[in-house]
Amino acid sequence: MKKASIINFKGGVGKTTLSFHLACHLALEHRVLVVDVDHQSSLSLVILRADNWAKMVAGNTSVNRIFESFCNRRVAMPKDEIIIKAPFSLRGGSSGKYYPNLDLVCAQFELDDTEIDLASTNYGNANLSDWEKRTLLAGWLDAIGAEKKYDYVLFDCPPATKIMSQNALACSHCYVTPVIPDELSSRGFSHFQGLVKNKIDAKLDYLKTSARITAADTPKNYTKNTKLAAIAPFLIKTAGRAASGYANIHTEELGRLRTQWPKAVIGTVGKNLIGVPEAINDGWPTWNHWGKNANRAAAMMRNICVELKTRIDAS
Repeated sequence: MKKASIINFKGGVGKTTLSFHLACHLALEHRVLVVDVDHQSSLSLVILRADNWAKMVAGNTSVNRIFESFCNRRVAMPKDEIIIKAPFSLRGGSSGKYYPNLDLVCAQFELDDTEIDLASTNYGNANLSDWEKRTLLAGWLDAIGAEKKYDYVLFDCPPATKIMSQNALACSHCYVTPVIPDELSSRGFSHFQGLVKNKIDAKLDYLKTSARITAADTPKNYTKNTKLAAIAPFLIKTAGRAASGYANIHTEELGRLRTQWPKAVIGTVGKNLIGVPEAINDGWPTWNHWGKNANRAAAMMRNICVELKTRIDAS
């Protein structure tokens, strides 16, 4: 079972679009669980649509219960009852035939409140408490026997590196970062990569050692070193008269990204094409959508997903 986080601490770079397409692409041939840990709940809304999402939240069927179990001892750690099986089937009609191998754990807006509670809640030994609150997702994957049920687990992370994101990274073999190639994104990624390695992975290792967590007590789904699988250039503006076909600033920054991280940047460029946001708005990956320029957008997104799968498999 491979686990990957789709993450960037910068918002508006296409994380949800990438997570959704990658999950659907993988689910064509594999068993996939996608976990939304972003309080904005965009991925959950895309997959479930608003009415079904509201029902799940009202029924307390969301990832929030995993984190609430730490903050509130009266809330038990859930098991697989929070997993929404084949969520496309909830739309009715012929939608149920799509992606039967894709399962979802949805998010809800209150995750942001729970994030605050997590940060302020401690029990007994401070290092042990910090370790436990950052490995809740890993422990939950152990509890449901995820490795026997799924081939891939994807985490759609919020634009922040707080405790929710740290939980996702703590049990991910690798992470994928969509980046708009502009100066802010390029500079930000250098910092972000160091943050994952030196502040998140290293801190977890320190907490594990200092709290004297034994091998028997370590969640099997805890991953000590989370590798960078790929940088995915995304939302690039095209310019027909330019030699590269892209806007000047994107051409320049894409070149810098490929020079600085030659092995990490994928070859397929995610252009800001008509057809991608329209498909997402209608709740479908581009290759299942019938809108304008759907074929062109679908080919691009498929190529991106093929590359990302190869990178994730190699992690």
